[in-house]
Amino acid sequence: MARTNLESFRLKERCSIKSSKRIFAREYVDFGIPFWRSKDVIDKSLGVFDSFDLYISKERFGEIADKFGSPRKNDLLISSVGNRAGQPYVVQDEGDFYFKDGNILWVSEFENLDPEFLAYWLKSSNGQLTLSSIMIGSAQKALTIDALRNLEVSMPSYSAQLNAVKSLKLLDCKIALNRQINKTLEQMAQALFKSWFVDFDPVIDNALDAGFFEQDLELSDELLRRAETRKAVRESADFKPLPENIRQLFPAAFEECSEPSLGLGGWVPNGWSIKCVSKAISINPKVSLAKNTIAKFVDMKALPTTGYSIEEVIEKPFTGGIKFKQDDVLLARITPCLQNGKTGIVDFLSDNEAGFGSTEFIILRGNKNIHYSYIACLARHEQFRQHVMQSMVGSSGRQRVQNGCFDNYQIAVPCIEVMNSFASLALPSFKKLKENTNESITLSRLRDTLLPKFISGELRLSDSEVDTADEVLA
Repeated sequence: MARTNLESFRLKERCSIKSSKRIFAREYVDFGIPFWRSKDVIDKSLGVFDSFDLYISKERFGEIADKFGSPRKNDLLISSVGNRAGQPYVVQDEGDFYFKDGNILWVSEFENLDPEFLAYWLKSSNGQLTLSSIMIGSAQKALTIDALRNLEVSMPSYSAQLNAVKSLKLLDCKIALNRQINKTLEQMAQALFKSWFVDFDPVIDNALDAGFFEQDLELSDELLRRAETRKAVRESADFKPLPENIRQLFPAAFEECSEPSLGLGGWVPNGWSIKCVSKAISINPKVSLAKNTIAKFVDMKALPTTGYSIEEVIEKPFTGGIKFKQDDVLLARITPCLQNGKTGIVDFLSDNEAGFGSTEFIILRGNKNIHYSYIACLARHEQFRQHVMQSMVGSSGRQRVQNGCFDNYQIAVPCIEVMNSFASLALPSFKKLKENTNESITLSRLRDTLLPKFISGELRLSDSEVDTADEVLA
Protein backbone atom coordinates (compact mmCIF):
# COMPACT_ATOMS: atom_id res chain seq x y z
CA MET A 1 0.00 0.00 0.00
CA ALA A 2 1.13 3.52 -0.71
CA ARG A 3 -0.37 6.92 -0.23
CA THR A 4 -1.04 8.75 -3.48
CA ASN A 5 -1.47 12.47 -3.97
CA LEU A 6 -5.00 13.71 -4.53
CA GLU A 7 -5.89 15.94 -7.44
CA SER A 8 -8.43 18.73 -6.88
CA PHE A 9 -10.65 19.96 -9.71
CA ARG A 10 -14.16 21.09 -10.56
CA LEU A 11 -16.22 18.35 -12.17
CA LYS A 12 -16.87 20.41 -15.31
CA GLU A 13 -13.11 20.35 -15.96
CA ARG A 14 -13.11 16.55 -16.38
CA CYS A 15 -16.53 15.78 -17.88
CA SER A 16 -19.63 17.15 -19.58
CA ILE A 17 -22.74 17.61 -17.42
CA LYS A 18 -26.09 18.33 -19.03
CA SER A 19 -29.76 17.46 -18.99
CA SER A 20 -32.02 16.33 -21.82
CA LYS A 21 -34.18 17.84 -24.50
CA ARG A 22 -37.61 18.46 -23.02
CA ILE A 23 -40.22 15.79 -23.77
CA PHE A 24 -43.90 16.58 -23.27
CA ALA A 25 -46.47 14.11 -21.90
CA ARG A 26 -48.35 14.27 -25.19
CA GLU A 27 -45.30 12.72 -26.87
CA TYR A 28 -45.52 9.47 -24.87
CA VAL A 29 -46.50 6.37 -26.84
CA ASP A 30 -47.49 2.83 -25.89
CA PHE A 31 -44.39 1.22 -27.39
CA GLY A 32 -41.08 2.52 -28.66
CA ILE A 33 -37.91 3.84 -27.05
CA PRO A 34 -37.86 3.51 -23.21
CA PHE A 35 -38.15 6.84 -21.42
CA TRP A 36 -36.44 7.04 -18.02
CA ARG A 37 -37.45 9.03 -14.97
CA SER A 38 -35.56 9.60 -11.73
CA LYS A 39 -37.08 6.48 -10.16
CA ASP A 40 -35.77 4.35 -13.03
CA VAL A 41 -32.21 5.55 -12.40
CA ILE A 42 -32.62 4.86 -8.68
CA ASP A 43 -34.11 1.39 -9.20
CA LYS A 44 -31.40 0.51 -11.73
CA SER A 45 -28.64 1.63 -9.36
CA LEU A 46 -30.15 -0.30 -6.45
CA GLY A 47 -30.68 -3.45 -8.50
CA VAL A 48 -34.46 -3.52 -8.01
CA PHE A 49 -35.50 -2.41 -11.49
CA ASP A 50 -38.60 -4.09 -12.89
CA SER A 51 -39.61 -2.58 -16.24
CA PHE A 52 -40.27 0.69 -18.02
CA ASP A 53 -43.78 2.03 -18.42
CA LEU A 54 -43.11 5.16 -20.52
CA TYR A 55 -41.96 5.35 -24.14
CA ILE A 56 -41.36 7.84 -26.92
CA SER A 57 -41.53 7.02 -30.62
CA LYS A 58 -38.48 5.86 -32.55
CA GLU A 59 -38.96 8.81 -34.90
CA ARG A 60 -38.95 11.37 -32.05
CA PHE A 61 -35.95 9.68 -30.46
CA GLY A 62 -34.11 9.79 -33.79
CA GLU A 63 -34.70 13.52 -34.09
CA ILE A 64 -33.38 14.18 -30.60
CA ALA A 65 -30.43 11.79 -30.80
CA ASP A 66 -29.25 13.24 -34.12
CA LYS A 67 -29.27 16.77 -32.72
CA PHE A 68 -28.49 16.35 -29.01
CA GLY A 69 -27.10 12.83 -28.69
CA SER A 70 -28.29 10.14 -26.28
CA PRO A 71 -26.76 8.24 -23.33
CA ARG A 72 -24.32 5.50 -24.18
CA LYS A 73 -22.46 2.79 -22.29
CA ASN A 74 -20.28 4.15 -19.45
CA ASP A 75 -22.08 7.48 -19.35
CA LEU A 76 -23.32 8.40 -15.88
CA LEU A 77 -26.92 9.26 -15.00
CA ILE A 78 -27.70 10.98 -11.70
CA SER A 79 -31.18 11.38 -10.21
CA SER A 80 -31.60 15.07 -9.49
CA VAL A 81 -34.84 15.37 -7.49
CA GLY A 82 -36.52 13.74 -4.51
CA ASN A 83 -35.34 11.82 -1.45
CA ARG A 84 -32.66 10.01 -3.45
CA ALA A 85 -31.37 12.96 -5.44
CA GLY A 86 -27.72 12.30 -6.21
CA GLN A 87 -28.13 8.54 -6.76
CA PRO A 88 -25.83 7.60 -9.69
CA TYR A 89 -26.08 4.87 -12.29
CA VAL A 90 -23.40 3.93 -14.83
CA VAL A 91 -25.11 3.07 -18.11
CA GLN A 92 -24.54 -0.55 -19.14
CA ASP A 93 -25.86 -2.16 -22.35
CA GLU A 94 -29.42 -0.89 -22.29
CA GLY A 95 -29.49 0.11 -25.96
CA ASP A 96 -31.40 3.21 -27.01
CA PHE A 97 -33.32 5.15 -24.36
CA TYR A 98 -33.96 8.75 -23.38
CA PHE A 99 -34.71 10.50 -20.09
CA LYS A 100 -36.72 13.23 -18.40
CA ASP A 101 -35.33 16.78 -18.26
CA GLY A 102 -35.07 18.33 -14.80
CA ASN A 103 -35.25 14.83 -13.37
CA ILE A 104 -31.93 13.29 -14.34
CA LEU A 105 -28.46 14.74 -14.98
CA TRP A 106 -26.33 13.24 -17.76
CA VAL A 107 -22.56 13.04 -17.30
CA SER A 108 -20.36 12.05 -20.24
CA GLU A 109 -17.12 12.82 -22.14
CA PHE A 110 -14.87 11.92 -19.22
CA GLU A 111 -11.21 12.97 -19.22
CA ASN A 112 -8.85 11.54 -16.59
CA LEU A 113 -11.92 10.68 -14.55
CA ASP A 114 -13.38 7.18 -14.45
CA PRO A 115 -17.23 7.21 -14.51
CA GLU A 116 -17.48 4.20 -12.22
CA PHE A 117 -15.09 5.74 -9.70
CA LEU A 118 -17.16 8.93 -9.77
CA ALA A 119 -20.28 6.83 -9.18
CA TYR A 120 -18.63 5.16 -6.18
CA TRP A 121 -17.62 8.58 -4.88
CA LEU A 122 -21.16 9.92 -5.27
CA LYS A 123 -22.57 6.93 -3.34
CA SER A 124 -20.00 7.21 -0.53
CA SER A 125 -20.86 8.90 2.75
CA ASN A 126 -18.48 11.74 1.89
CA GLY A 127 -20.02 12.13 -1.58
CA GLN A 128 -23.59 12.11 -0.27
CA LEU A 129 -22.70 14.68 2.40
CA THR A 130 -21.06 16.90 -0.20
CA LEU A 131 -24.03 16.61 -2.57
CA SER A 132 -26.53 17.45 0.19
CA SER A 133 -24.60 20.64 0.88
CA ILE A 134 -25.14 21.93 -2.67
CA MET A 135 -28.76 20.85 -3.14
CA ILE A 136 -31.56 23.39 -3.19
CA GLY A 137 -35.08 23.13 -1.79
CA SER A 138 -36.39 21.90 1.55
CA ALA A 139 -39.46 19.69 1.04
CA GLN A 140 -38.22 18.60 -2.41
CA LYS A 141 -34.44 18.38 -2.68
CA ALA A 142 -32.93 19.14 -6.09
CA LEU A 143 -29.45 18.92 -7.57
CA THR A 144 -28.87 21.52 -10.28
CA ILE A 145 -26.58 21.28 -13.29
CA ASP A 146 -24.60 24.38 -12.33
CA ALA A 147 -24.06 23.16 -8.77
CA LEU A 148 -22.76 19.80 -9.98
CA ARG A 149 -20.62 21.36 -12.70
CA ASN A 150 -18.91 23.65 -10.20
CA LEU A 151 -18.53 21.05 -7.47
CA GLU A 152 -14.89 20.86 -6.40
CA VAL A 153 -13.64 17.37 -5.60
CA SER A 154 -10.34 15.77 -4.65
CA MET A 155 -9.58 12.37 -6.14
CA PRO A 156 -6.58 10.09 -6.68
CA SER A 157 -4.86 9.77 -10.04
CA TYR A 158 -6.64 8.20 -12.99
CA SER A 159 -4.64 4.95 -12.75
CA ALA A 160 -5.45 4.71 -9.03
CA GLN A 161 -9.12 5.24 -9.84
CA LEU A 162 -9.08 2.36 -12.31
CA ASN A 163 -7.49 -0.08 -9.84
CA ALA A 164 -9.87 1.01 -7.10
CA VAL A 165 -12.84 0.34 -9.39
CA LYS A 166 -11.50 -3.11 -10.26
CA SER A 167 -11.31 -4.03 -6.58
CA LEU A 168 -14.69 -2.57 -5.65
CA LYS A 169 -16.43 -4.16 -8.63
CA LEU A 170 -15.11 -7.60 -7.64
CA LEU A 171 -17.06 -7.22 -4.41
CA ASP A 172 -20.14 -5.75 -6.08
CA CYS A 173 -20.19 -8.47 -8.75
CA LYS A 174 -20.11 -11.18 -6.08
CA ILE A 175 -22.92 -9.43 -4.20
CA ALA A 176 -24.94 -9.16 -7.44
CA LEU A 177 -24.31 -12.86 -8.16
CA ASN A 178 -25.55 -13.81 -4.70
CA ARG A 179 -28.71 -11.80 -5.26
CA GLN A 180 -29.28 -13.47 -8.62
CA ILE A 181 -28.80 -16.90 -7.06
CA ASN A 182 -31.26 -15.94 -4.32
CA LYS A 183 -33.77 -14.88 -6.96
CA THR A 184 -33.41 -18.29 -8.62
CA LEU A 185 -33.79 -20.08 -5.28
CA GLU A 186 -36.96 -18.12 -4.61
CA GLN A 187 -38.32 -19.05 -8.04
CA MET A 188 -37.65 -22.73 -7.30
CA ALA A 189 -39.57 -22.52 -4.02
CA GLN A 190 -42.37 -20.61 -5.74
CA ALA A 191 -42.59 -23.22 -8.50
CA LEU A 192 -42.97 -26.01 -5.93
CA PHE A 193 -45.58 -23.98 -4.01
CA LYS A 194 -47.61 -23.33 -7.16
CA SER A 195 -47.41 -26.97 -8.26
CA TRP A 196 -48.57 -28.37 -4.92
CA PHE A 197 -50.95 -25.74 -3.56
CA VAL A 198 -52.28 -23.81 -6.56
CA ASP A 199 -52.29 -26.24 -9.49
CA PHE A 200 -52.55 -29.33 -7.21
CA ASP A 201 -50.37 -31.35 -9.57
CA PRO A 202 -49.73 -34.29 -7.19
CA VAL A 203 -53.47 -34.62 -6.48
CA ILE A 204 -54.27 -34.56 -10.21
CA ASP A 205 -51.60 -37.23 -10.79
CA ASN A 206 -53.15 -39.47 -8.17
CA ALA A 207 -56.67 -38.72 -9.41
CA LEU A 208 -55.72 -39.61 -12.99
CA ASP A 209 -54.23 -42.91 -11.86
CA ALA A 210 -57.27 -43.68 -9.69
CA GLY A 211 -59.77 -42.97 -12.49
CA PHE A 212 -61.36 -40.04 -10.69
CA PHE A 213 -61.89 -38.08 -13.92
CA GLU A 214 -63.69 -41.03 -15.52
CA GLN A 215 -66.54 -40.83 -13.01
CA ASP A 216 -69.85 -39.20 -13.87
CA LEU A 217 -69.19 -35.92 -12.01
CA GLU A 218 -69.98 -32.35 -13.02
CA LEU A 219 -66.44 -31.08 -12.65
CA SER A 220 -65.49 -27.49 -13.32
CA ASP A 221 -64.04 -26.56 -16.70
CA GLU A 222 -60.94 -25.24 -14.95
CA LEU A 223 -60.27 -28.57 -13.22
CA LEU A 224 -60.82 -30.50 -16.46
CA ARG A 225 -58.43 -28.20 -18.33
CA ARG A 226 -55.79 -28.68 -15.64
CA ALA A 227 -56.21 -32.45 -15.87
CA GLU A 228 -55.72 -32.38 -19.65
CA THR A 229 -52.67 -30.16 -19.29
CA ARG A 230 -51.24 -32.47 -16.67
CA LYS A 231 -51.77 -35.51 -18.92
CA ALA A 232 -49.63 -33.86 -21.58
CA VAL A 233 -46.91 -33.08 -19.03
CA ARG A 234 -46.90 -36.67 -17.78
CA GLU A 235 -46.50 -37.96 -21.31
CA SER A 236 -43.46 -35.78 -22.07
CA ALA A 237 -40.02 -37.37 -22.23
CA ASP A 238 -38.55 -35.24 -19.43
CA PHE A 239 -41.38 -35.78 -16.92
CA LYS A 240 -40.10 -36.68 -13.46
CA PRO A 241 -42.80 -37.92 -11.05
CA LEU A 242 -42.63 -37.24 -7.35
CA PRO A 243 -41.07 -39.98 -5.23
CA GLU A 244 -43.73 -42.49 -4.31
CA ASN A 245 -43.45 -41.84 -0.56
CA ILE A 246 -44.29 -38.15 -1.12
CA ARG A 247 -47.00 -38.75 -3.69
CA GLN A 248 -48.84 -41.08 -1.33
CA LEU A 249 -49.31 -38.18 1.08
CA PHE A 250 -51.70 -36.48 -1.36
CA PRO A 251 -55.36 -37.47 -1.90
CA ALA A 252 -56.51 -39.05 -5.18
CA ALA A 253 -59.74 -37.06 -5.53
CA PHE A 254 -61.21 -33.57 -5.45
CA GLU A 255 -64.30 -32.31 -3.67
CA GLU A 256 -66.48 -29.32 -4.43
CA CYS A 257 -66.47 -26.40 -2.01
CA SER A 258 -68.85 -23.48 -1.60
CA GLU A 259 -66.36 -20.90 -2.87
CA PRO A 260 -66.16 -21.04 -6.71
CA SER A 261 -63.06 -18.83 -6.82
CA LEU A 262 -61.11 -21.24 -4.62
CA GLY A 263 -58.99 -24.06 -5.97
CA LEU A 264 -59.72 -25.13 -9.53
CA GLY A 265 -63.14 -23.66 -10.19
CA GLY A 266 -64.38 -24.47 -6.70
CA TRP A 267 -62.86 -27.95 -6.57
CA VAL A 268 -60.18 -28.61 -3.95
CA PRO A 269 -58.20 -31.68 -2.83
CA ASN A 270 -60.35 -34.11 -0.91
CA GLY A 271 -59.93 -33.80 2.86
CA TRP A 272 -58.00 -30.52 2.85
CA SER A 273 -59.50 -27.89 5.14
CA ILE A 274 -60.75 -24.60 3.69
CA LYS A 275 -59.77 -21.56 5.74
CA CYS A 276 -59.47 -17.82 5.24
CA VAL A 277 -55.90 -16.58 5.69
CA SER A 278 -56.75 -14.73 8.91
CA LYS A 279 -57.95 -18.02 10.46
CA ALA A 280 -55.17 -20.19 9.02
CA ILE A 281 -52.28 -18.02 10.23
CA SER A 282 -51.72 -15.12 12.65
CA ILE A 283 -51.85 -11.56 11.31
CA ASN A 284 -49.87 -9.01 13.35
CA PRO A 285 -49.67 -11.22 16.46
CA LYS A 286 -48.77 -9.62 19.78
CA VAL A 287 -45.09 -9.55 20.72
CA SER A 288 -43.64 -8.28 24.01
CA LEU A 289 -40.79 -5.79 23.80
CA ALA A 290 -40.17 -3.23 26.53
CA LYS A 291 -39.58 0.41 25.66
CA ASN A 292 -35.92 1.40 25.18
CA THR A 293 -34.82 -2.23 24.91
CA ILE A 294 -31.96 -2.54 22.45
CA ALA A 295 -33.32 -4.75 19.67
CA LYS A 296 -32.79 -5.54 16.02
CA PHE A 297 -34.58 -3.16 13.66
CA VAL A 298 -35.61 -3.46 10.00
CA ASP A 299 -36.55 -0.42 7.93
CA MET A 300 -38.79 -0.55 4.85
CA LYS A 301 -35.86 0.09 2.52
CA ALA A 302 -34.16 -3.07 3.85
CA LEU A 303 -37.04 -5.35 2.86
CA PRO A 304 -36.02 -7.27 -0.31
CA THR A 305 -37.97 -7.24 -3.57
CA THR A 306 -36.52 -10.61 -4.63
CA GLY A 307 -35.37 -13.39 -2.38
CA TYR A 308 -36.51 -13.28 1.22
CA SER A 309 -33.42 -12.68 3.34
CA ILE A 310 -33.00 -9.18 4.76
CA GLU A 311 -29.50 -7.72 4.33
CA GLU A 312 -29.67 -4.52 6.36
CA VAL A 313 -30.48 -5.12 10.04
CA ILE A 314 -29.38 -2.65 12.72
CA GLU A 315 -29.77 -2.46 16.49
CA LYS A 316 -31.32 0.46 18.33
CA PRO A 317 -33.63 1.18 21.30
CA PHE A 318 -37.26 0.20 20.79
CA THR A 319 -39.44 3.32 20.84
CA GLY A 320 -42.28 2.08 18.66
CA GLY A 321 -43.13 0.14 15.54
CA ILE A 322 -44.39 -3.29 14.53
CA LYS A 323 -42.81 -6.16 16.52
CA PHE A 324 -41.87 -9.60 15.23
CA LYS A 325 -40.16 -12.89 16.10
CA GLN A 326 -37.98 -15.45 14.35
CA ASP A 327 -39.56 -17.02 11.20
CA ASP A 328 -42.21 -14.30 10.88
CA VAL A 329 -42.84 -13.07 7.34
CA LEU A 330 -42.79 -9.29 6.80
CA LEU A 331 -45.06 -7.94 4.08
CA ALA A 332 -45.09 -4.28 3.02
CA ARG A 333 -48.57 -2.75 3.41
CA ILE A 334 -48.00 0.58 1.64
CA THR A 335 -47.73 1.59 -2.01
CA PRO A 336 -45.43 1.32 -3.95
CA CYS A 337 -43.50 -1.02 -1.65
CA LEU A 338 -46.12 -3.77 -1.85
CA GLN A 339 -46.34 -3.52 -5.65
CA ASN A 340 -42.53 -3.76 -5.84
CA GLY A 341 -42.65 -7.10 -4.01
CA LYS A 342 -41.10 -6.10 -0.69
CA THR A 343 -41.32 -9.24 1.44
CA GLY A 344 -38.87 -10.78 3.88
CA ILE A 345 -38.39 -13.60 6.39
CA VAL A 346 -37.11 -12.85 9.88
CA ASP A 347 -34.15 -15.21 9.98
CA PHE A 348 -31.75 -13.21 12.17
CA LEU A 349 -33.24 -13.60 15.69
CA SER A 350 -32.84 -16.26 18.36
CA ASP A 351 -35.92 -18.25 19.38
CA ASN A 352 -36.77 -16.05 22.37
CA GLU A 353 -35.70 -12.75 20.84
CA ALA A 354 -37.99 -9.98 19.53
CA GLY A 355 -37.25 -7.39 16.87
CA PHE A 356 -39.13 -4.45 15.45
CA GLY A 357 -39.53 -2.51 12.25
CA SER A 358 -41.56 -0.10 10.17
CA THR A 359 -45.19 0.45 11.10
CA GLU A 360 -45.87 -0.17 7.40
CA PHE A 361 -45.14 -3.89 7.77
CA ILE A 362 -47.78 -6.59 8.09
CA ILE A 363 -46.58 -9.57 10.14
CA LEU A 364 -47.63 -13.04 8.93
CA ARG A 365 -46.91 -15.91 11.33
CA GLY A 366 -47.32 -19.62 10.85
CA ASN A 367 -48.11 -22.37 13.33
CA LYS A 368 -47.78 -26.14 13.69
CA ASN A 369 -50.03 -26.65 10.64
CA ILE A 370 -48.57 -24.02 8.29
CA HIS A 371 -44.82 -23.60 7.90
CA TYR A 372 -43.25 -20.19 7.38
CA SER A 373 -41.84 -21.29 4.01
CA TYR A 374 -45.44 -21.79 2.80
CA ILE A 375 -46.37 -18.31 4.06
CA ALA A 376 -43.35 -16.73 2.38
CA CYS A 377 -44.34 -18.28 -0.95
CA LEU A 378 -47.98 -17.30 -0.47
CA ALA A 379 -46.92 -13.70 0.22
CA ARG A 380 -45.22 -13.54 -3.20
CA HIS A 381 -47.92 -15.50 -5.06
CA GLU A 382 -49.37 -13.20 -7.72
CA GLN A 383 -53.03 -14.03 -7.13
CA PHE A 384 -52.69 -13.40 -3.40
CA ARG A 385 -50.81 -10.15 -3.95
CA GLN A 386 -53.44 -8.89 -6.37
CA HIS A 387 -56.14 -9.60 -3.81
CA VAL A 388 -54.21 -7.74 -1.11
CA MET A 389 -53.54 -4.76 -3.38
CA GLN A 390 -57.21 -4.48 -4.26
CA SER A 391 -57.95 -3.77 -0.59
CA MET A 392 -55.67 -0.72 -0.47
CA VAL A 393 -57.25 2.61 0.45
CA GLY A 394 -55.92 6.11 0.95
CA SER A 395 -54.72 9.06 -1.07
CA SER A 396 -52.71 8.57 -4.23
CA GLY A 397 -49.17 7.45 -3.46
CA ARG A 398 -49.95 6.63 0.19
CA GLN A 399 -52.43 3.77 -0.07
CA ARG A 400 -52.35 1.02 2.54
CA VAL A 401 -53.55 -2.57 2.76
CA GLN A 402 -56.58 -3.19 4.96
CA ASN A 403 -56.25 -6.16 7.32
CA GLY A 404 -59.81 -7.19 6.47
CA CYS A 405 -58.55 -8.49 3.12
CA PHE A 406 -57.18 -11.55 4.92
CA ASP A 407 -60.71 -12.45 6.05
CA ASN A 408 -61.97 -13.09 2.51
CA TYR A 409 -59.02 -14.83 0.87
CA GLN A 410 -59.30 -18.58 1.36
CA ILE A 411 -56.69 -21.29 1.02
CA ALA A 412 -56.88 -25.09 1.02
CA VAL A 413 -54.73 -26.21 3.94
CA PRO A 414 -53.20 -29.68 3.42
CA CYS A 415 -52.59 -32.35 6.01
CA ILE A 416 -49.56 -31.82 8.24
CA GLU A 417 -47.59 -34.55 6.41
CA VAL A 418 -47.85 -32.66 3.10
CA MET A 419 -46.94 -29.37 4.78
CA ASN A 420 -43.90 -30.92 6.45
CA SER A 421 -42.83 -32.51 3.17
CA PHE A 422 -43.06 -29.13 1.42
CA ALA A 423 -41.02 -27.51 4.17
CA SER A 424 -38.31 -30.19 3.97
CA LEU A 425 -37.96 -29.61 0.22
CA ALA A 426 -38.10 -25.80 0.42
CA LEU A 427 -35.87 -25.27 3.44
CA PRO A 428 -32.54 -26.02 1.68
CA SER A 429 -33.31 -23.13 -0.68
CA PHE A 430 -34.15 -20.84 2.23
CA LYS A 431 -30.98 -21.91 4.05
CA LYS A 432 -28.86 -21.12 0.99
CA LEU A 433 -30.68 -17.79 0.66
CA LYS A 434 -29.57 -16.91 4.18
CA GLU A 435 -25.97 -18.03 3.58
CA ASN A 436 -25.73 -15.92 0.43
CA THR A 437 -27.21 -12.93 2.23
CA ASN A 438 -24.74 -13.25 5.11
CA GLU A 439 -21.88 -13.36 2.62
CA SER A 440 -23.25 -10.29 0.84
CA ILE A 441 -23.46 -8.41 4.14
CA THR A 442 -19.80 -9.20 4.84
CA LEU A 443 -18.76 -8.14 1.33
CA SER A 444 -20.80 -4.93 1.56
CA ARG A 445 -19.11 -4.01 4.81
CA LEU A 446 -15.70 -4.70 3.28
CA ARG A 447 -16.55 -2.54 0.27
CA ASP A 448 -17.82 0.28 2.47
CA THR A 449 -14.63 0.08 4.54
CA LEU A 450 -12.36 0.17 1.48
CA LEU A 451 -14.25 2.88 -0.41
CA PRO A 452 -13.24 5.90 1.73
CA LYS A 453 -9.65 4.64 1.79
CA PHE A 454 -9.58 4.51 -2.01
CA ILE A 455 -11.23 7.93 -2.28
CA SER A 456 -8.80 9.56 0.15
CA GLY A 457 -5.80 7.94 -1.51
CA GLU A 458 -4.90 6.11 1.70
CA LEU A 459 -5.21 2.77 -0.10
CA ARG A 460 -3.83 2.04 -3.54
CA LEU A 461 -3.57 -1.46 -5.00
CA SER A 462 -1.33 -2.58 -7.81
CA ASP A 463 -2.64 -4.57 -10.77
CA SER A 464 -1.17 -7.77 -9.28
CA GLU A 465 -2.95 -7.22 -5.97
CA VAL A 466 -6.25 -6.71 -7.79
CA ASP A 467 -5.71 -9.93 -9.75
CA THR A 468 -5.02 -11.82 -6.52
CA ALA A 469 -8.25 -10.51 -4.99
CA ASP A 470 -10.09 -11.64 -8.12
CA GLU A 471 -8.79 -15.18 -7.66
CA VAL A 472 -9.82 -15.23 -3.99
CA LEU A 473 -13.41 -14.14 -4.75
CA ALA A 474 -13.79 -16.39 -7.81
